[in-house]
Order: sequence, then structure tokens, then C-alpha cells
Amino acid sequence: FALNFAAGMLAEFSIQYPEVQLELDLSPRRVDLVAEGFDLAIRMGDLSEDSQLAARRLATTHWGLYASPGYLARVGEPLLPQALDTMHALMLLGRNGEPVIWRLSREGAEPVVVRPAQRTLANAPSLLTRLAEADVGIAGIDRLLVSDSLRTGRLQRLLPDWSLPGSTAWAVFPERRLMPLRTRVFLEAMSALLSDSAATAA
Repeated sequence: FALNFAAGMLAEFSIQYPEVQLELDLSPRRVDLVAEGFDLAIRMGDLSEDSQLAARRLATTHWGLYASPGYLARVGEPLLPQALDTMHALMLLGRNGEPVIWRLSREGAEPVVVRPAQRTLANAPSLLTRLAEADVGIAGIDRLLVSDSLRTGRLQRLLPDWSLPGSTAWAVFPERRLMPLRTRVFLEAMSALLSDSAATAA
């Protein structure tokens, strides 16, 4: 998350609050906030119940399919989900090591599960974005992460009536009667970043 999206916010925060020392763990492991002394974690999707933790919803992500004009000029633009079966899919790897399946849905239609024969898998959305920009294939990714690429024309949305399942971004922190000031200020900065970015990408 930090590498793919929040680097600019982290830089601004460090300049504005030089007295706050940031220590970032970017590994995909699920840390024990209380035992390991973390102030805050960003987690995606459903949360497990833990009486020692509190959570705040930051944003709902909206996933779609994106490709470069160069790739589409080479293979043609898919007009139906079924056309994706013959294309090169750039797919995200989940925490379980399995690819996140492309299950496309739209209002008034049955969901369609797409299983492209050619796939490149990675657990880094930023890498999938770069590969899509390099005309390699079609990336299934959150629209917030490709907003700059869309604005500059490096990528374009495919099958805009169809969407991949989204998820919720949560800030999770130890349950305390009084939240440390440094944590509260950082949480507000993160919330503002996601709210502004969601409005821009909409």
C-alpha cells in the first residue's frame, strides 16, 4: 500500500511533523499490533474479530481491468468478458499464494468468471501497472492505483460496465481509551488522502 499509493502522503507527513518518527513494515505478513508494539496497520478486506483492536474504515476500493493503447492496438479491445480468455492477464496474487480470480459483474447480469490462458502473477500492484503500461497485457487492479496512468493516457479502462470485486481498506489500531496524538494525526492524514483520491478517481 505504501509503495503503490501513499508515498507522497508519507513524504508530506514527514516534512510537516518532523518530530514523529515513522517506522514502516511493508511485508505482507499480518503483524500482531499489541505484541509487536505497532501503533497502526492498514488492512484490506474482512477483519478478524480481536477484542484488543479497534478499526476505522478508510475507503472502499473499486477494481477494474486496464490496458495500454499499444497492447489494444496489437490484440484488439475486448468487447465481452469472454474475449479475455485469449488475452494476457496481469493478475494479483493473494496472501494464500493463489491468483485473485477475475469475477466480473455488472448490474442486471450474471457474474462471469474469466480464466485467461496466459497469465503473469505478482503480489505487487505497482508491478502489474508497469507491465500494463509496457504493453504486456491487461491488469486487474484498483482504480486509485492507476488514476495517474488514466489521466495521462498510458492506460485505459476496459469493459467499463463490468467490475471486479472491491474491498474495504481499514486502519486497525490497539484499543485504547486515549489514542496517542501521533497516531491520531497520521490516521487523519491517511483518511484525507484516501477521501481526496477517491473523489478524483470517481
